[in-house]
Amino acid sequence: MNNTNETARELYIDLMLRCLINNIYEDVSQDPWTGSVYHPSLRENGLDWPSQAHTMIGMKRMINLRQIAEHVLQTNTPGDFIETGVWRGGACIFMRAILKAYGVKDRFVWVADSFEGLPKPNPDMYPDDADDVHHTFNALAVSLEEVKNNFKKYNLLDDNVKFLKGWFSDTLHKAPIEKLAILRLDGDM
Repeated sequence: MNNTNETARELYIDLMLRCLINNIYEDVSQDPWTGSVYHPSLRENGLDWPSQAHTMIGMKRMINLRQIAEHVLQTNTPGDFIETGVWRGGACIFMRAILKAYGVKDRFVWVADSFEGLPKPNPDMYPDDADDVHHTFNALAVSLEEVKNNFKKYNLLDDNVKFLKGWFSDTLHKAPIEKLAILRLDGDM
C-alpha cells in the first residue's frame, strides 16, 4: 500500500507540474520576442510568456521548487512557503499541491503580488530601470481574483493559502508570517 501511495503522489505531482507549465497542450507564447509559437526549450527554461499556462518559470525551476519543498518536508524544516511575484499563481499552486500530496496541514503558502502588473520605473532611485517597458504589458497584470480562480481550478484554494496584495514595500514587512522555510523571490523593478 505504501508504494501505491508513493506512486500516486509522484504521478499527481508530476501531472500538476506538466499542467502548470502547460507542456501538455503546448500553448503558444505571448511575449514580444519569441513569436506566437510554442518552443519546448524556452518553456523548459522559463524563457517565454505562455498564453495559457499558470506559470512562466519553466520546467527546470519548477523541478527545483519541488526538490526544495520535498527537502523541507523530509528534514522537517519549520516554516511556511512564499512566492513574491506570482503572475498567474502557478508556482504557489504547485507548492500547495505538494503540501496537499504529502498531507501537510500546518503550513501556509503565501501568495504576494501587486496583482496589478509591474510598477513604472523610478529612474531617480533606479537608473538602470529607466527605459524598462514591462509595466506596459497587460499580460503581466493578473488580478487577485484570477489567481484565486486558478487555485480553484486545481481544487487547492483553502485556508492554507494566504494572499498579500500590494507592492512588496507596503506588504511584506507587516505580513503575519511567523517563519519561512521557502522564500521564492520573483519580483521585478
